Amino acid sequence: MKSANFPAHGPRTRGLSLIEILVGIAIALIAMLIMFQVFAASGERTRTTASGSDAQIAGTLALFQLERDIKMAGLGLGTIPSRAVAPAAPIAGSVSGCAVQAYNSAMAVPAFTFPLAPVQITVGAGGAPDQITVFYGNSAYFVTNRQFSASTNTSKSLTRRDAFNPGDRMLVTDNGTTSAGNCALVEITANTNIDTFTVDHQQVASYASFPDAAMVPSTMNAAAALVAASGLAYNLGPAPQLNVWKLTPAGAANPNTLVWRNLLGAAPELDQPVTEGVVNLKAEYGFDTSTTVPPAGIVDTWTSAPAATVDWTRLLAVRFALMARSQQYEKDAVTTAAPSWGNADAAHTFTMFNVDGGADSAPGNANDWRHYRYRVYESIVPLRNLIW
Repeated sequence: MKSANFPAHGPRTRGLSLIEILVGIAIALIAMLIMFQVFAASGERTRTTASGSDAQIAGTLALFQLERDIKMAGLGLGTIPSRAVAPAAPIAGSVSGCAVQAYNSAMAVPAFTFPLAPVQITVGAGGAPDQITVFYGNSAYFVTNRQFSASTNTSKSLTRRDAFNPGDRMLVTDNGTTSAGNCALVEITANTNIDTFTVDHQQVASYASFPDAAMVPSTMNAAAALVAASGLAYNLGPAPQLNVWKLTPAGAANPNTLVWRNLLGAAPELDQPVTEGVVNLKAEYGFDTSTTVPPAGIVDTWTSAPAATVDWTRLLAVRFALMARSQQYEKDAVTTAAPSWGNADAAHTFTMFNVDGGADSAPGNANDWRHYRYRVYESIVPLRNLIW
């Protein structure tokens, strides 16, 4: 019997050498590095786009809300007499710009004054954000002013008192025979005097409001109000607005937030936030300073600092600009020049500050405004309630 012959060894196989393995690992590492760089760049672009979108939404919302409020300015004040020639001294019957004596028991200091103007701009020092105050009524009745011929600390006798109801806020003025004029804002508490002309504005605990006769507290009558031999009364409705718009500073709890408060409301000392991410606010008045009578009705002067003797009835428009900032820090300086607005000249170039609110020191880090993106939103708002 023959024995089977088997090969001493199987077929020879070939594996990967150490060098080949190392080369493969190196190629894989390079590919992974490229992918991570792509992912990092993509993530950075995504964050830039998202933060830019946030800034755009913040700016648009702030623009809409402030523009909407300014459009209401002067409602109920359109029949205030104007001066003969701007900016001449006041004539009889003109109370434009007088200091309104106001009272609100909900405030820490109830008695205060504000100028009789549809819009007031308080310019921020050193390029800081401006503050805008908007004043208007909300009467449901279309009424012109009413003359009053008798006056006490707590009542006024009007030529007609229809549409002047308990709960309405009434602006009373003298005949404007002085340069400052005398004005007061009071709250009507009764119109039931048998003479059919008198309305009361007493500082009482409560009164029956119109139209549901619900008992409400009197909050806007001081112990003594304006007393004048004669003058004009304007019905501003049950809830007039004296809205103060401003930006919270960088060091505040909610920095760079557009807020507002109604000084004639039930909680006037509480700021109502609108949107964050807005870092500056600038505004200007648009006046018709022509010497024609009647006025030309065309804005020929834009200014943030009108003359002391300005005729507020010639204020035709307000223009303002909001600057929103992205929250995304960019490693490179992406904003090389300060944004501008309006005429885009030096006077309308925003003053830039470090992110912490300090003066610009070009630190070249996350506190440097140049490493963020900005967008400016601006609008010109005609004051239709005065124009009409």
